[in-house]
Amino acid sequence: MTTTDKAALLARFIEERRRMPFAWGSNDCCLFAADWVLTATGRDIAADYRGRYSTALPALRFVEAGGGVEAMIERAGAAPVHPSLARRGDVIARDVGNGIGLGVCVGAMAAFVAEDGLRFVDFSSGSCWRF
Repeated sequence: MTTTDKAALLARFIEERRRMPFAWGSNDCCLFAADWVLTATGRDIAADYRGRYSTALPALRFVEAGGGVEAMIERAGAAPVHPSLARRGDVIARDVGNGIGLGVCVGAMAAFVAEDGLRFVDFSSGSCWRF
């Protein structure tokens, strides 16, 4: 896939998700990032978790059992990248006020799922991975 194709795919993905509210088990931060990876690569890094939770407690138990979101992303085969080298489509982890959230780099900002749709925030203090 060319860089132009990936940029267009990311733009469509973000637009489709822009107003989709947060929902455990269907549109939470982990599944948002995993859905992007699935869209971009055809690889479902969240296959073991989909459909297995619908509230916060089981979701947090999966993350804890996996050693945290960063460890889970690295086990899924992502290459760590310094945030200053992030490119559109890279997966971002950063503190979003109530813990570590996963988002997707869209340029100078990253998109993260919020209660009313996507929130675009700085990610310079976060971690970054490329699939």
